[in-house]
Amino acid sequence: MNKGINYNALLKTELEGVYGDLLKKINKINKWYELYEGKQGWDIPQGLDYDPTIKITNIIKELIKKRARFMFGRQPFFDIRQLEPDEEGSTTLKDQAQEKEDLLNQILTDNKFYSKALKAYRDCCIGGSIAIKLWGHREEGLKIIFIPAQEFFPQYDIDDVDKLEKVILVYSLNDESRREDQRVKRQTWEMRNGRCILNEVTADGEGKIISTEYEDYDTQLDFIPIIIIRNGGLIGETEGESFVEEIWSNQDAYNRLTSDDLDALKFQMFGQDIVTDAEEASLQNIKIAPGALIDLQTDSAQAAEGKQARMERLESHFSYKDKFEDSINRIKNDMYGALGVPNIGLEQLKGLMQSGKSMEALYWELMAACDEDWIEWESAFQEMADFIFKMVRTYNLYGQREVAGYETTLEIIRSYPIQKDENEQKRVDMEEVIAELRSRESYIDKWANAENVQAELDQILLEKQQFLMDMYSGDLMQMAGGDDE
Repeated sequence: MNKGINYNALLKTELEGVYGDLLKKINKINKWYELYEGKQGWDIPQGLDYDPTIKITNIIKELIKKRARFMFGRQPFFDIRQLEPDEEGSTTLKDQAQEKEDLLNQILTDNKFYSKALKAYRDCCIGGSIAIKLWGHREEGLKIIFIPAQEFFPQYDIDDVDKLEKVILVYSLNDESRREDQRVKRQTWEMRNGRCILNEVTADGEGKIISTEYEDYDTQLDFIPIIIIRNGGLIGETEGESFVEEIWSNQDAYNRLTSDDLDALKFQMFGQDIVTDAEEASLQNIKIAPGALIDLQTDSAQAAEGKQARMERLESHFSYKDKFEDSINRIKNDMYGALGVPNIGLEQLKGLMQSGKSMEALYWELMAACDEDWIEWESAFQEMADFIFKMVRTYNLYGQREVAGYETTLEIIRSYPIQKDENEQKRVDMEEVIAELRSRESYIDKWANAENVQAELDQILLEKQQFLMDMYSGDLMQMAGGDDE
């Protein structure tokens, strides 16, 4: 996002009187991204006789990445099934559901959806929200685009905060410093009389229109093909919460404490040499080196009083170690607790690896937090899949209008990266295969990581036929041997 762009000029005609000055919002989100990327320093006081240490330990990034991996480390499975059971001896409805599932999976795979979803979750944790935009083109097919919070500006129905009336997308096409050389794309999706109307222009950094790509274009859709996902928040809120903002104060305190600790070590870990009652000339000739001799002479005035020059070493003794560790651990635990991530190391994991229930208990808070997030994300993915099929039907994308129109149900199945959770899911799915409630093809597609599901099924059938032939041949040989006797 180019900070030099005049966003107020770009959005004034679209949102004037609705949101007011949006520059503060954009700058605030950009600041969160900078903190996430590790720009967490502070101003150093002037006039010091040493250079204070600035040590950055980016726990914010570590925590958000851990939570994202736990949430989407295992890709969700979009399971499409028929509404009604097939008639006896028929698999028509089952085959139709499989066709529709294959179409959706191909679209998701072509768009690298699962990889993008994990990254988009991080963006949502940082900026508080993300948007999913669907773009359909008869020749190019369907595109799934994730958009960070500072590039979209939604407008909701005054009586329903979940009903989009307009969405404006603004993003840079280049990174020029002069505003007149900057190029910015502005798309406006708006519902008018039950139809989605698209306007798209390219402007410079001052908001001056350079070209118009779409003007009052009727998309033929009865919905805006954009889904907004918010991170947390309360009823009626149109903006989500940023985890970066939530834990930044603790991160800042952690960085400053560890930096001060390094400076304390630097200045206090070494002992100091103390010389008393010595002549000034002999002090100037002292050299500190391995095996060096020191000609330490007593000051004449001190010698007259019967004193003798002495040299000794004063060693440093830390007294704040326990308090420092207590403070730094408390701050770190607060940060982990805010995101529900367990603060554990290898030592704490010893003895737990043998117990699936213990591991589950250890990650219970993180699982509960991700389950809460999943309520929002699952709803968004369901809506996204529904929009995808509607767009395939409207534009006859991939020539699959009929397939997209099959009446089916969709369940999105998600599992956590804990072995016990995966084994339980496999067991349930295998029971469904045995009970003929799930196809072998669907099971292989979900769990086998096979490049070609049909080839895997053909190989299973071939091996089964070979096994039966071997059994049959063995029985014949046994019968023949019995006849000889």
